[in-house]
Amino acid sequence: MKKIEKLKKGERASLVSVFVTAILALAKAIVGFFSGSIILIVDALHSGADILTGLASWFGLKISQKKPTEKFPYGYYKTENLATFFISLFILYTSVEFMLEGYSKLFSISKILYPFQALAIALISSISSFFLARYLKKSGEVTGSQSLIANAQERLSDVASSLLVFVGIFLTFYSIPYIEGIITILISILVLKIGIFTAKDSLFALLDVSPGKEIEEKVKKLIASIAGVEEFKDLKLRRSGPFVLGEVTIKIRKYVDVERAHEIADLIEEKIKSEIEQIDSFIIHIEPFKSKQQKIAIPLENSKGLKSKVMQKFGRSNYFLFAILDTEEKKIKGVYVKPNPYKLQTTKAGLSVSKFLVKEKIDALLTKEIGEIAFHTLRSNLVDIYKAEGETAEEVIKKFLENKLERLNQPTKKEEVVPTIPRRWGRWRRRGPWWRRIWG
Repeated sequence: MKKIEKLKKGERASLVSVFVTAILALAKAIVGFFSGSIILIVDALHSGADILTGLASWFGLKISQKKPTEKFPYGYYKTENLATFFISLFILYTSVEFMLEGYSKLFSISKILYPFQALAIALISSISSFFLARYLKKSGEVTGSQSLIANAQERLSDVASSLLVFVGIFLTFYSIPYIEGIITILISILVLKIGIFTAKDSLFALLDVSPGKEIEEKVKKLIASIAGVEEFKDLKLRRSGPFVLGEVTIKIRKYVDVERAHEIADLIEEKIKSEIEQIDSFIIHIEPFKSKQQKIAIPLENSKGLKSKVMQKFGRSNYFLFAILDTEEKKIKGVYVKPNPYKLQTTKAGLSVSKFLVKEKIDALLTKEIGEIAFHTLRSNLVDIYKAEGETAEEVIKKFLENKLERLNQPTKKEEVVPTIPRRWGRWRRRGPWWRRIWG
């Protein structure tokens, strides 16, 4: 779902919330006034606060749809957080007023004139608030709207408060003391709790709070899965209204050209946005990667470790030596040799060997010659290729550590084109010698 569609969906949900809550508040106020139920009137005021909550949420989502400008290049997403913060302040104020009203009712008992109507409206309010809370929560999760989720939590408190009101009206009708005051105070405490948490969440969002470890871990896994990214650092994610904005610094091998580096950055951004819908903007900074160690491969004629003779051919080499090098201390940390499993392959041996080396996760290949297909296969997998100079693997590695080997920017030889027999000539030959065809 596109971000504007998300905002419009959130806007519609806010209007539905305002409409339903306004009807409930009006019904509770009218029945509470004529029946003389103070609890019901207080609950109507509670619903009135919910109307303002919904209107503020709608206003924030409406403003968030405005396109970024030169003055506000990151858009207006935080207007929703700002609206939510002011909503929370009003909720806190209302809860304190309710507490004071509840305290005053501890010392008096109200008379209810129309108890059945009052009980019915309290029950209807509780049921309606439950289904409205579910609707708002689902809409908030789909759109990523913080204010809609806050409204959903507030509606759940309406479910509890309306049930308390139902109990309070029932007991007040039978003149049981303290009940009206106690229930009013309990409702106020519920409202106060919602106000505190809503204020905290909205204020943290205004201060660029992280969206949480779950989203952060998803982003890390996605970046690490992209071929070409050697390391990444300084991952920063922050909430802005219903969306998340982020940035990261990735490290790519220094020989990778600008165009390829740009492709890697675009792939990261595309993958993150497609996998995590809440992320609206993701900025990627690129730095050259400087590895402390490298894994290299060398084609060999024989298997004698570092004393092995380097083979001229790449795809048809007998063995491959793999060495892990410490590029800072310029020394060999480990060596092992593997036979070439594709030495006797009749076609495309170079391609198969290239894939074999990629699976070994090498950083560089040191070879005397290499064809086009193998060269481009290795380079597309970000394997650096150097022209090997020396008789033995040890000599070649020594020159590599001393930066004396030439890095290849193109293959050393073109692929040989094997001539094929024309199809008609092939059919002619299969018929046998000419004298056999003449004499049958």
